[in-house]
Amino acid sequence: MIKLILVMLLGWIGFTLFKKFINPTESKKAGSDSGQKMVACAVCDTHIPESEAIIKNDQTFCSKEHSE
Repeated sequence: MIKLILVMLLGWIGFTLFKKFINPTESKKAGSDSGQKMVACAVCDTHIPESEAIIKNDQTFCSKEHSE
């Protein structure tokens, strides 16, 4: 029983490694989200992704509290 589990585990590891060598660009696509533009909060100067920023009166803020 233990031999069967070990063989299956080694087969799964081998298959996973084989897939990575065949298609290495797939792992690069996963990191494409990290290319967001970062903006600084007008109050505390904390940098946050532009998609999460609150824009009010042409200024960017990191939270509702800082935008008020």
